[in-house]
Amino acid sequence: MKKLLIIRSVPIQQLDNNLPEIRKEFPDHEITLLTHSHGIKLAEKYNEVNKIMVYPFKAKFSPRIKWAELDTMSYDIVIVPVANLTGAGFFNVLLFSLKIRAKEIYMCNLVSKIVKINKSKLIAKSIFHGFWMFLSSIVTIVLSIPLTLILPLILKKLEKNS
Repeated sequence: MKKLLIIRSVPIQQLDNNLPEIRKEFPDHEITLLTHSHGIKLAEKYNEVNKIMVYPFKAKFSPRIKWAELDTMSYDIVIVPVANLTGAGFFNVLLFSLKIRAKEIYMCNLVSKIVKINKSKLIAKSIFHGFWMFLSSIVTIVLSIPLTLILPLILKKLEKNS
């Protein structure tokens, strides 16, 4: 049987709506639900879910977290539910999904539309995002130097005038 992993990154109420659509789209898959420990009891109600796996960290899903069990995971499909239409704000979870060996990654949005994610585009977006973060840090440092030198002079001048 094929294996499917859902990374629970949304409220359980949304999963109530998403799960029937996921099951309809992938009927021949065994479903594993990855959730934080606080979601175990809520997830046990799902007949569609064959296995519940606990994310052993209190922190959000992150590609930076070291988790040895990730190396042993292998799935045909990983699905990241998102709480909007575009996936905005769920970039960290999408990047986390890249750490799991999977043939395909999908996003399931608020209205249960299931969209295949292009891994190369996701990696490129991550690099682009990192570049802009680096560039904004450099610009901040460069601009802060003259401001730090000029601001005291301006304040002294204002103090003299008052």
